[in-house]
Amino acid sequence: MVVCEITKINPNSAYANLLEYDRIGMIHVSEVAKRWVRNIREFVKENSLVVCEVLRVEPNAISLSLKRVNRSRSDRKLQEYKKERNAEKLMEQVAKQLKKSLGEAYETVGYKLLDEFGSLHRTFEIALKNPDLLTEKGVDKKWAETIIEIAKKSFVKKIFEVRAMLSLICYDPRGVDVIKGVLSGVSGKGMEVKYISAPKYMVIGKGENVKEIREVVENVCNEAVAAVEKAGGEGDFSFI
Repeated sequence: MVVCEITKINPNSAYANLLEYDRIGMIHVSEVAKRWVRNIREFVKENSLVVCEVLRVEPNAISLSLKRVNRSRSDRKLQEYKKERNAEKLMEQVAKQLKKSLGEAYETVGYKLLDEFGSLHRTFEIALKNPDLLTEKGVDKKWAETIIEIAKKSFVKKIFEVRAMLSLICYDPRGVDVIKGVLSGVSGKGMEVKYISAPKYMVIGKGENVKEIREVVENVCNEAVAAVEKAGGEGDFSFI
C-alpha cells in the first residue's frame, strides 16, 4: 500500500504521486471503485490524499488500485504516513539544534535508525520508553541526547478514562462501614471513587491502554459487588 496525492484526472484514469517514493502512478477507472463508475470525479478529487495498492511496477509505469484497499487498511496506512511525516519534522528539529541540515542528519543517524527500528516515529517512541537503546545501537551520544530531548518535548502520552456506575446496598447493621471498607479497597487499587447519591458511586480508571483499564475497572467493580453480597447486601455496576 502507498499513500498518493491525486495530481490529474482523465475520463478513464487518474494519475497520482506516490508521496513516499516521488513516483507517478496511474489508477485505471476499473480500479477506482467496486461498482460501476459513471463519473470518475465522483470518487477521486485532485490534490486529495488516497491509499492505493500497487498492482504492477514497470520501467515507465506504475499501476495502482483504489478499490482493493478497504477503509480500515486505508485509515491505518494514512495514520502511519502522518506519524512518519511528523517524526521527520522532529528530526529536522534535532538537526537544527545540532546546527546540521536534514540531509546530514539522515547521513549521520537517520538511515541507521531506520534500519534498526523501521521508522523514525518508532525511533522517537523508543527515545521516550528506552532511551539507553539509542546509544546501545551505536548512535552518537550527542545525537542520542538531542533526539531524547526533542521526543520528551513533543510526545505526549494519551491517557484514557473509563467510568462505571457502581451501586452498593448493605442491609447489615454495620452496612455503612462495610460499604466504606469496600470503596476504600476500590480506591486502593488505583481507582478514583466519587459519591453520586446513595447507593450510587462513580468508579473512574485511567491508563494508556483503554482495553486494559476497562478490564481493571470491571474486575474491581465485580470484586466490590461480591464483597457487599458476602456481607448480606447487593450491588451491580454498568459502564457509562
